[in-house]
Amino acid sequence: MALLSEWILNIIIFLLLAMVIDMLLPDSNMKKYAKLVTGLLLIGIILSPVFKILSTDFDSVLKSISPEINANVQTQESLIEMKKREIQASQDAYTLEQLAVLMKTEVEKELMEKFDVTITNIQILADGAEEPTMEHLKSVKVVIVENEEKISHVTPVNINIKESSNKHTPVDHTSILETLSASWEIPVSIIEIVPKGGTDEEDGQQKRAS
Repeated sequence: MALLSEWILNIIIFLLLAMVIDMLLPDSNMKKYAKLVTGLLLIGIILSPVFKILSTDFDSVLKSISPEINANVQTQESLIEMKKREIQASQDAYTLEQLAVLMKTEVEKELMEKFDVTITNIQILADGAEEPTMEHLKSVKVVIVENEEKISHVTPVNINIKESSNKHTPVDHTSILETLSASWEIPVSIIEIVPKGGTDEEDGQQKRAS
C-alpha cells in the first residue's frame, strides 16, 4: 500500500512541476522539446513500479536458480574427474601389460637355453608414475614352468643301487634371479620366482600402486 501511495504522489508532484515549467517557458521550439522530455519522464515514472517488480522477481529467480546451477556444475566436475581416473587406470593397466610382454620377450630365449624353463606369467607392481617404466617397478613376480621334455626325458639305464637314474635336478632359482636382474637391469630384491602350481602363485593382473 505504501508503494502505491508513493507512486501516485510522485506522479502528482511531477505533473505539477511540468505545469510550472510549461507556464514559465515562452512559446518557442524549446517549449516543444520541454514537453517531449516531460512526457517521456512521466511515462518512466508511471512504469517505474512495473520495472521494479520485474527487477525484484528476476533477482529472486536468479537466487533460486544459482544453488541448482552450482550443484549441477559440481556434479559434472565430479563425474569428469571420476571418468579421468577410470581412463587413467585403464591406460596404466594396459601399459603394465605391454611392459610385462616386453620383459618376457627379452629373457624367454635365454631362460630356455640356460635353464630349460618357460615364463608363463609376469605380475608387476609399480609406483604412482603416470607412465611406468623399469625404474618405477616395486615388485616383479615371475611364474615359470620347467620344460616338459626335460622332465619327461629318459636317460640311459644305469644300474645304481644308491642313486636313481632318472632323478630330476631342481631348477636353480638363484641363477635365474641373477639372469633376470641383469637382463632387466633391476634389483634382485624386487624379483620373485614362483613355480607354476606352487603355493605362492596368485592369479591376477598387473597392479599399480595407489
